Amino acid sequence: MHRLRGVEVVRAVDAVRAVDAIRSVTSRPTLAGGAGREASTACRSGRFPLGSQVRLADLAVAPYPIFAELRAAEPVTWVPEIERWFLTRHDDILAVLRDPGLFTTDAPSTIRDMFGAHMMTTEGPAQIRYKRKCLPPFHASRLASASLARLTAEVERLVAALGSGGRQAGEVRTGVARPVALHSVLSVLGIPLTETARVNEWYEHFARALANFRGDPDLRAAGKGAADAFARALQPILEYLARAPDGSLLSDLVCDRVDPLTADEIRSNALIILFGGIETTESMIANAVWALLSHPAQLTAARANEAALDLAIEETLRWEPAVQSAARHATRDTEIRGVRIANGEVVHCMLGAANRDPAYFEDPDRFDVTRPNAGDHLAFAVGRHFCLGASLARLETRVVFETLWARCPGLRLDPARPGAPYGYEFRKPPTVWVEWDARPGMA
Repeated sequence: MHRLRGVEVVRAVDAVRAVDAIRSVTSRPTLAGGAGREASTACRSGRFPLGSQVRLADLAVAPYPIFAELRAAEPVTWVPEIERWFLTRHDDILAVLRDPGLFTTDAPSTIRDMFGAHMMTTEGPAQIRYKRKCLPPFHASRLASASLARLTAEVERLVAALGSGGRQAGEVRTGVARPVALHSVLSVLGIPLTETARVNEWYEHFARALANFRGDPDLRAAGKGAADAFARALQPILEYLARAPDGSLLSDLVCDRVDPLTADEIRSNALIILFGGIETTESMIANAVWALLSHPAQLTAARANEAALDLAIEETLRWEPAVQSAARHATRDTEIRGVRIANGEVVHCMLGAANRDPAYFEDPDRFDVTRPNAGDHLAFAVGRHFCLGASLARLETRVVFETLWARCPGLRLDPARPGAPYGYEFRKPPTVWVEWDARPGMA
């Protein structure tokens, strides 16, 4: 057991992935060399006693009580385990995310090493250019006209398979959330669905490489190899789309004659869209199903009408966001709440903490699908790096719920196979087992 000023959290056996993820997403800052670095770390540990006790393995299991203590006593704190600054107050995080000149993503990182320079690892004109080029297929109006029918059909197929063979039970994360995320992002990009299995395999290599805390060269090589394999597979797809445009994102990019992206730029931005579209959407759907089914009264309220469901989805994003933090590098010496942040150091904006800040959300630990300001959450970040696929993720989640409710009467969590969200950087339940009643007229 680990105790952070009275808050007990059970360490999970496989919590090392949570530690790995945050250490790998950004490069380690340079404080000082050798003994100087150790002295600096020791000094900061004494100044920030709560931060010195933070363990990412504990945050992976139960982050919100720890965030509450940090937010109250050390809202800007130093975490020696990963040598990063943590921010836990909504207003501080908002200020950092809205100031890319002072707090940047344009710095060395594992994700940049693997995917190249793209809209998430650049700033200024380059970032604006990349995002502007990639944004049109993700507009809500275009998604509704171009993607809704196809998405609905795929979710119907997946839910039917979930209960095949006369079963009234199934596992939603791997049975619905992951495959619908894959289907949607491939469709929007314009990658043939025949590539689904290979893309899923590449994604697993990407995820393991991004969690490569120990610096295992084999994991890094596998991640780089998967990115290279994607590039080789992408080339004939781009050549085909240049001859036969189909309105997909890759089609738009390869046919662009006004300031077109290079082949490397298309590849890098396609990779980050692919990874984010799978990881974030899968987690969002799994978290939303788990959260609503864990609160039967809130589930009833969410089913009242389409507007109620949309508000409920926003509350699940606030209460249990799929992505728990956003890392930024300080571009010069600065201060936050009187705490000096040195040039080049990494600040982690803890989005899960901001979403439960009592200064912004009343009774923030309560899951309330009627919360009027639930949509003010920071689950998709904010500013120039606001999530490109936010509208698509919301649409996918809504269609999943509507289909589950229509096809699975009495939908509920399976009490014999419980699960709960887990993870420090990317958070979702390992499994979401559900059961439901037989439909009238079924044998």
